[in-house]
Amino acid sequence: MATRPEIRHMGRVADLPCVLCGQQGVQVHHIREGQGMAQRASNWLVVPLCPSCHTGPLGVHGDKTMMRINKMTELDMLAKTIEALCK
Repeated sequence: MATRPEIRHMGRVADLPCVLCGQQGVQVHHIREGQGMAQRASNWLVVPLCPSCHTGPLGVHGDKTMMRINKMTELDMLAKTIEALCK
């Protein structure tokens, strides 16, 4: 179960535009890099992704084309998210 600070953090991330395409109306994606198959990342390790970049065929849960086009890994997306939150 998420703590209040984690819920606030995920809400702040959800207010950001998509980290890959810049669209508004995002879903919060828990990064998978460094996690085991059945493990979910911490609620602090989340990035904003629009539905297309998140679960679409070219998205993070698809063939990852959008990540390749933007030359970004999940850790790059996390760094960009943290940077946006600090502005």
